[in-house]
Amino acid sequence: MVGNRLPVIILGAGGYAEVLVEILKPRADVEPIGFTDKAYGLSERSAEDAVTLPVLGNDDDLAELAEEYLGLHAVLALGPQLMDIRSRLIERLVRLDLPALSVVHPSAFVSTQSVLSAGTVVREGGLLSVGVQTGAHCVINVAASLDHHAVLEQNVFVGHGARIASYAHIERDVIIEMGAKVNSRVRVGHGARITAGSFVNTDVPEYAVVSGIPARIIRYAED
Repeated sequence: MVGNRLPVIILGAGGYAEVLVEILKPRADVEPIGFTDKAYGLSERSAEDAVTLPVLGNDDDLAELAEEYLGLHAVLALGPQLMDIRSRLIERLVRLDLPALSVVHPSAFVSTQSVLSAGTVVREGGLLSVGVQTGAHCVINVAASLDHHAVLEQNVFVGHGARIASYAHIERDVIIEMGAKVNSRVRVGHGARITAGSFVNTDVPEYAVVSGIPARIIRYAED
């Protein structure tokens, strides 16, 4: 603990990490202590004036940091271009039994009848309606919305202004890009990607990349 606050480590040290710091700083229950950054390296990233917190090491140092900071929690600050790394870090957090912290911007609306799992981030103007369920480590980006009883499994990234209608079910590791829309009761399979501005009116297979209005499969992510 840091005083009576939970210490929080932010995994990643880019611009998205700074967004999370700004959301967390006013909270009375947590204390952001720094970043980890495997991509840039400790010395190079720490030297940048724009970084508001120290880089305490890389992702391999999480076990030591958990021992040093009693009650340490973690939150991911990696975007959709790094979904594979996000998945690996989630697995590492589970192995280390390191709890994740959910982060909700004050301007977001999260229904009291929704379920927000650990590590989920809801950014400015995000909306989660009645009965919405998110898995761990999802991202609901700026002005994105989930209508009633929509379900996100683990590690789903919902882009700026995207819309997910009622009873839609989004499986794990899916990317829904900026402004895309998923119609009611549609199921999107594991690892799929919905490109920006698309409208999805039918179920999407695993690993499919879909685009257009209405959305059609243009390739598979495994290709």
